[in-house]
Amino acid sequence: MPAPAVSWLKTDNVTTLSKWEIGTIDAGSSSPALGVLIWNNRGNVNNDFSTMTNCTITTKDSSGGDNGELVLNTWIQVRVDSMAESSFTPIGGTATKVIQAGGNTVNSKGTFSPGNKEILGVINDGSVGNSKGNYTQVTLQASVPATATAGNVNFLTRVAYQYV
Repeated sequence: MPAPAVSWLKTDNVTTLSKWEIGTIDAGSSSPALGVLIWNNRGNVNNDFSTMTNCTITTKDSSGGDNGELVLNTWIQVRVDSMAESSFTPIGGTATKVIQAGGNTVNSKGTFSPGNKEILGVINDGSVGNSKGNYTQVTLQASVPATATAGNVNFLTRVAYQYV
């Protein structure tokens, strides 16, 4: 079976996110929240792809490492809406957060339920209503401490997973 096909979209399920433009955040403040759908095999009505298992989200520095204030001091926070969470968890480097799909996917082959820490890769119509097993919904925000060093900070938001 093909490897997972991961895509990031805004919660409108139309706008693709290639990067998160946070803008300027004053030290001691938080950014506006950003809702994100992280899909596996979005809208593929013909082929199943591998399920993403043991899914987590974190941040890395722009080189993919665990350096810099933003990563080491966990300035980025996540709330996993598809898991009905109501509070944010700081992430960065080795501080990861489990993510998973929040419902079933219904297609011509039946109803499919994801397991714990999974995002399905089964065929789906790409709609949020029928394909809840194929995506996780998260809300991200930056919470910059008052002691933060001024300047631009580039970083990566990364989802890690396994598949067979």
